[in-house]
Amino acid sequence: MTDQDTSAELTSSLLAEPPTGRDDQTSKQYLRLRADILAGKFPRGAALHETQLSETYGASRTPIREALNWLAHDGLLERATRGFRVRSGTPEDVIEIYAARVALESEAAGAAAVRHTDLDLARLEQLHRFCCTATEDTEVRSGNFRFHEALWQAAHNATITALLVRLTTQLRIYDSGPPSNYGEADLLNDEHTRILAAIRDRDAAAARDHMRHHLERSREQRIKMFAGG
Repeated sequence: MTDQDTSAELTSSLLAEPPTGRDDQTSKQYLRLRADILAGKFPRGAALHETQLSETYGASRTPIREALNWLAHDGLLERATRGFRVRSGTPEDVIEIYAARVALESEAAGAAAVRHTDLDLARLEQLHRFCCTATEDTEVRSGNFRFHEALWQAAHNATITALLVRLTTQLRIYDSGPPSNYGEADLLNDEHTRILAAIRDRDAAAARDHMRHHLERSREQRIKMFAGG
């Protein structure tokens, strides 16, 4: 893969895919609202009313209403007395979500070790090199997330990928604004190196173990940040 390919990987995320079976206007408003929620434009617990959002986004109320319903289905919003509000949570929620993510993504790593194609491996290696040379915080965070997405895809299990997209999206709303730094970049890259080596060697057991360790450490750091400790 070239640097241009890597740039495309970094700007194309599984989290940016609209729900299937929706019309263009609903998909457009869904993507705009989700991007703003994940970017922290609407803080946790903020009320979202379709009339106000319709004015803000210059869209009719019907696609806004449908987009809000889909975002609630995704777990980003919860129903309130009037309309919806951005989901809020506790460190306990993070622990629950991470428990599911650890189980699913460690299995994805094992599957990727067995099922990856040459293209999958090239994508993972190129993204890893990008992460290792990135200097800007936003690039480090974005590269880290895209590496994980590429690993999910390398597992070639659509059900696991869909569940991980949902879980990861929910975790993002517990951050204030852009994704927080989940640890030192060098440590993240070292852990990715071990995961990638296991995948390259088609060692499913090692890939699972390294991914589990990686995510458990990330979970503890996220809980500390979320709790303000």
